[in-house]
Amino acid sequence: MPDWEFNDAAIADLVFAQGVQAAVDTVAAAAETAAVGACPVRWGRLVATISVERDGAGRWVQYGNDTDARHAPHIEWGTRPHTITPTTRAALYWVGAEHPVARVRHPGTPAFRVITGAALQAAIGA
Repeated sequence: MPDWEFNDAAIADLVFAQGVQAAVDTVAAAAETAAVGACPVRWGRLVATISVERDGAGRWVQYGNDTDARHAPHIEWGTRPHTITPTTRAALYWVGAEHPVARVRHPGTPAFRVITGAALQAAIGA
C-alpha cells in the first residue's frame, strides 16, 4: 500500500485557486481577442456580440446572442448554395441591381470558424 493519501477535495478546490483562475481568465481573454480578429469586418454587429461569460470556475467565449446577430451560425459554419426569395415584398432589389428580381441564387458562404478557431488559437498560445 502507498504511504500517501489522495485528497479528492483538495484537487477539486484547486480549480478555484487564485492562480488557476487568473490563468483561465488570461486564456479566455486571448480567445476573445482571437474571435474578434477572426470575425469578418463587414459584420460589425456580430463583433459587438463577442463576450466572455463566466460560470463558476469556467469561462466561455460566445457571440451572436443578440437579435441583431442571428446570422452568427451561418458565419461560423457556413452555408450551402441556396435560393433567396423575398419575404415581405414581391421582389428583391439592392443598390446596383439592374432591376428587381423574384429570386436570387446565392452561391453559399464559407465557414469562418470564428469561435472554433479562437478557442484553438488561445489553447495553443496558453
